[in-house]
Amino acid sequence: MPARSAGGAGTEATGEVTDPREPLPLLRKELGTGPSGLSGREASRRLAVYGPNQVRRRERTSLAREAAQQLAHPLALLLWAAGALAFVGGIPVLGWAILAVIMVNAGFALLQERQAERAVEALEAYLPERAKVIRDGESRAVDVAEVAPGDLVVLEEGDKIPADARLVEGAVEVDLSMLTGESMPVERVAAPAEEGLALLREPNLVFSGTTCVGGRAVGIVFATGGHTELGRIAA
Repeated sequence: MPARSAGGAGTEATGEVTDPREPLPLLRKELGTGPSGLSGREASRRLAVYGPNQVRRRERTSLAREAAQQLAHPLALLLWAAGALAFVGGIPVLGWAILAVIMVNAGFALLQERQAERAVEALEAYLPERAKVIRDGESRAVDVAEVAPGDLVVLEEGDKIPADARLVEGAVEVDLSMLTGESMPVERVAAPAEEGLALLREPNLVFSGTTCVGGRAVGIVFATGGHTELGRIAA
């Protein structure tokens, strides 16, 4: 999973991939996080580098502009040319049919754009407004957008999970239905990774937007924003 290779000494993103299933001491080293979590200053620095922990939406444009973009799409331009040739060639029925195809295609494309925007807005609702993190050795509540890679997050019954994280302490039951379709909660526990499992099946990983329905645990965040499983769905 794409991640943020970040060090406590201020190492910038390297574009490398951090595997959350690797041994915990190595993961802690790569994410630059100790038992006291990040410092407030380091968390702010990482937010400036990696951006807020949010499901990112494309900026909405006007309906007229979107319609113009669809009508000027390369494929639409080819159809415009074909329609013009049909009229010039004395086949108006074909020309009108091609124009109808252009309009219908643009209409469907606009509808799909709007549906996609509404779907992303619905995904945003899966994220909590606040999250509990350990910074400078103390537990504190922060806006979910301020959760950074390497943060230690505290998860308790009823909490929505704010980011993709590897459990380092405790155990929880998590409702993963929005990612896997499973109707029953699954147990996630601080333990070594198991070989050969898909990421969503790993018993020590929890994911952004899912819900903790029991237990208590602490996890180290390895992906935020668009790099989480929820962010991939939104993209």
